[in-house]
Amino acid sequence: MSITETQWRTARHVVRRAVRSSLHCSIASRNPDGSPHVTPIGSVLLDHDIGTAWYFDVFNTRLAANVDADPRVTILAVDSGRGLWLRALATGVFAAPPGIRLIGAVGPPRPSTPAEVARFHRTIGPLLHTRGGRTAWGRLARVRDIQVDSVDPISIGTMTRPELSRS
Repeated sequence: MSITETQWRTARHVVRRAVRSSLHCSIASRNPDGSPHVTPIGSVLLDHDIGTAWYFDVFNTRLAANVDADPRVTILAVDSGRGLWLRALATGVFAAPPGIRLIGAVGPPRPSTPAEVARFHRTIGPLLHTRGGRTAWGRLARVRDIQVDSVDPISIGTMTRPELSRS
């Protein structure tokens, strides 16, 4: 399936809002026994290039082992911002997709670039300057690229405009 510029722009917006509002996206992978495994990742970022994303490979040993064995993943990003949800509840319709699924494959770990680290630090803003922020995000040496094959906006029935969602 081909991802359009409009779909990718929407995906970038929703993922950015998800990371800012709930501090993570969820990445589903497959355990060696075939059971599902879901990991919260706070550093999922979508590039300007359609279908290109990445995350910092820290603290997630099970996810790393799973994607080394089977790189297929589904990422769920939900914009938990109160404004979006309160307006939707008041008006009965979401002005933008409240969430999005990205289906793709994760690549091997590679060294992060200074530009990638700087971009993520801008995303988390002042949280980096807290004790926990420095501990969690002070050393971001490795990233994994994600090749996104499809973008699937979340539907919440009639509250989601048809042109914004398919699921």
